[in-house]
Amino acid sequence: MEPKAEAALADHYNDTGDLTGFDQERPKPVTVRRSVTISVRFSDDEIAELRTRAERSGVKVTSFIRAAALEASRPVDRVELGELARDLEQRAHVVAELLARGA
Repeated sequence: MEPKAEAALADHYNDTGDLTGFDQERPKPVTVRRSVTISVRFSDDEIAELRTRAERSGVKVTSFIRAAALEASRPVDRVELGELARDLEQRAHVVAELLARGA
């Protein structure tokens, strides 16, 4: 695979977590060069909570904070959210009907 395609796949994975397109038989580690450092101050209680949450998630605290910051910076697609809510409502209705029939 050429480097440009690998970089595009790495960007796609970082955005979505989707491994489609990666060679699963001979996986190569995906590395991202991070060159910017930002200093953030936390209280003792705040960093303790972040460390606990990161540990529960099985990641380093820096990765946890990075993921949380990136997630918070992505706007919610209200149209997509509405579609998901309607789909969920329809599925719940089907489940309720099945339960009512004793299935």
